[in-house]
Amino acid sequence: MKGFGIGLIIFGAIVIIFPALLVFLIGWFFIIIGLNIFVFSKRFTGKWKKPNGENYVKVGDYKIYR
Repeated sequence: MKGFGIGLIIFGAIVIIFPALLVFLIGWFFIIIGLNIFVFSKRFTGKWKKPNGENYVKVGDYKIYR
């Protein structure tokens, strides 16, 4: 845990010295979150329609009906 604390102190100092770095970090954070939402929504929406007419998602042994 010492290394983690020291790493956070160094990261904080770098952000204070170079504030433009923070802009890029926040921007990439939102881009990555947006891509994750897009990928997972595509994955789950493709499984909603079943060929037998039932509209559910299977999670383990359970069926969650829409």
